[in-house]
Amino acid sequence: MMNTPNTANIRKDVYLLGNTLLRLGLPRLIIRLVVLLSVLALLLYCVQGILARGKGWLEFVLHVSGLNEILGKTVIDFVMQYQKFFWWFIAALLVLFVLSALMSWVRGSIKRGRSALVPLGEFRKLCAGLSPEALDVLNWVWRDQSTPITVGNLQTTLSQLRTGRTRKLDLARAQKLELELALTPKDTAPPANPLENGGQREPTLLA
Repeated sequence: MMNTPNTANIRKDVYLLGNTLLRLGLPRLIIRLVVLLSVLALLLYCVQGILARGKGWLEFVLHVSGLNEILGKTVIDFVMQYQKFFWWFIAALLVLFVLSALMSWVRGSIKRGRSALVPLGEFRKLCAGLSPEALDVLNWVWRDQSTPITVGNLQTTLSQLRTGRTRKLDLARAQKLELELALTPKDTAPPANPLENGGQREPTLLA
């Protein structure tokens, strides 16, 4: 089954927009990946250290502080028996705190990436390569044209092209035209001229 020209154009536009967005966002994507992997590796190291060395740290603190003699052997044995749950709790709190901070940073990075301005050279290439239908959608997305176009505008254009915005714009224009035609006053027929019919007046009962 052959693609219609419109479908082929849309696929070409989606490919072009996708490549442009990847090229513009690749440095930020690499930074995010490096930060995520580094933080997760450090977090894993800290959690393993807490679980592996927690017992030794606790024994050292009890010995240095002299709590061994104060609390007694029974209490110390009880504490040492259940101390692993305490360190698991500390590790879980650390994981939750780090992951929350990491997700907040990622959301901020995505927001900053969407608001990044598109260089004029890249925008010129897009305008030269996109089909008229895609340019129409881009013009619809870029509503406030007093501000430079952003990566977020291109992302929205890409998603709108995939969801059939071109057909919706065409339908909206056709509906607007129909509404304007319906609102246009109809031309009223001119009043009949009594002198029509060869210039003679119609006969009446009087004459």
